[in-house]
Amino acid sequence: MIAGSVGDEGASAWLALLGRLTAALPLWGLWKNADAALAGHGDFDSTAPVEDWGRIVQEFADWASDRGLGPVTACREVPGVLFLLALDREKGEVLELDVNARKYFRGWTMFRPRDLAPVMEIDDRGFRRVRPGAEGLILLVQNGLLWGGRPDPAGLARKRVAEFLRADPEGVRLASRMFGAASGAAERAAEAVAAGGWDRRAMLTLEAYAGLRALGEPGIAFGRLLVPARKRRCPVLRTIFEDDRRVADPERWIQAVSESHEVHHD
Repeated sequence: MIAGSVGDEGASAWLALLGRLTAALPLWGLWKNADAALAGHGDFDSTAPVEDWGRIVQEFADWASDRGLGPVTACREVPGVLFLLALDREKGEVLELDVNARKYFRGWTMFRPRDLAPVMEIDDRGFRRVRPGAEGLILLVQNGLLWGGRPDPAGLARKRVAEFLRADPEGVRLASRMFGAASGAAERAAEAVAAGGWDRRAMLTLEAYAGLRALGEPGIAFGRLLVPARKRRCPVLRTIFEDDRRVADPERWIQAVSESHEVHHD
């Protein structure tokens, strides 16, 4: 996820960073929200294996320094996620880049970076992203599905899920392979939403598949239970989730995060 002030100049600056990461790291890419974020709405979400995180931190720190931002703080409090923040002292806010080494669905690892390689493409603007149909399927289960196979109409509309699914049926088909034996249910669920409907039976099948697979990864569910406490304790996560990326006292904030986090100064 990348968030912060975005106008024409800001979008161009972010595109420069996205292009650098695309060129440097073959398994890095955006898996949702690119267009909305570049337009100033919402955030980006990216993915890359843990072994690439050091390079990403350096690229982000170099990019921030070129823009007169900093220091840069790296947070690894949430398992499988790297949060990077660059402080804008003048505006009293932070710019944020998040990198997922894996993404979960109902306690199961739905995908890792390599799993998305077949559905990645290079955007005309020069960065790697998942193709629309794949993004739509991921958004469907991440933002459009409530427990019990029920739809979340607000999430479906906000994330433009049906639009993504209709735009790229082949991307849906390729992305459905993430669900293994339940790939057919994934395709049926996506087809129903694309047509303006809802296939609850298919959605329940996906939930059941994920639940069974989650039994083989018990540490994930336990780790997720600890996330709320980590968000309350960690100054970086509080800045993101409680303070809406605003920093009232930059110097005090730098001191607080430096006590427990990796900090890169200009």
